Amino acid sequence: MKKSVLFFALVVFTFNSFSQSRQVRKAEKKADLEAKFNATKALLESKSFQFEANWANPLGNDAVRIGQSLPGGAAVFQGNRVSLTGNSNYVKITGDKANIALPFFGRVFFPSRINSNGGINYKGNLDNYSVSLNEKKKAITIKFKAKSDNDQLIFILRVNAGGGAILNVNSTNRQTIAYDGVVKALDLKQDTSN
Repeated sequence: MKKSVLFFALVVFTFNSFSQSRQVRKAEKKADLEAKFNATKALLESKSFQFEANWANPLGNDAVRIGQSLPGGAAVFQGNRVSLTGNSNYVKITGDKANIALPFFGRVFFPSRINSNGGINYKGNLDNYSVSLNEKKKAITIKFKAKSDNDQLIFILRVNAGGGAILNVNSTNRQTIAYDGVVKALDLKQDTSN
């Protein structure tokens, strides 16, 4: 009888300590997520940050199929995504101005209206800049427009608590494209031209 009571007490003690440590881990994880979200929110609300893409996600498969057929293309074009590792690309926001240089893969509807380098490049003022917060999902959405002489670009940047982000770019002259990357503090040493 003493052995079964002792065994029962040991099981209850183990279960109690396990559930308490689980609650502690859960609380620590929640606090960590909240701290990351608050830091990311402060960075984005400062309007002094940059987005760097790791992957481009063309809307159609034409660009990917063509890219994979090129010598060495299989290393760059993986699935329906294009690796941008080692390529200089960014969206830099400073106040109400943007400096944007992103590669583009996809269809161009009006080639005569876009610049000759093929990428999405813009340097100038932002229009309709807005920030919306989803406190429950710990996500931030930034929307803005950039208008050049021959093109109107609409940017939608969705950022998670840790700074991981997806950027959708809609253009009047090109197919929609998305980029996966990260949002971080603006590197003022890297680019003094903004």
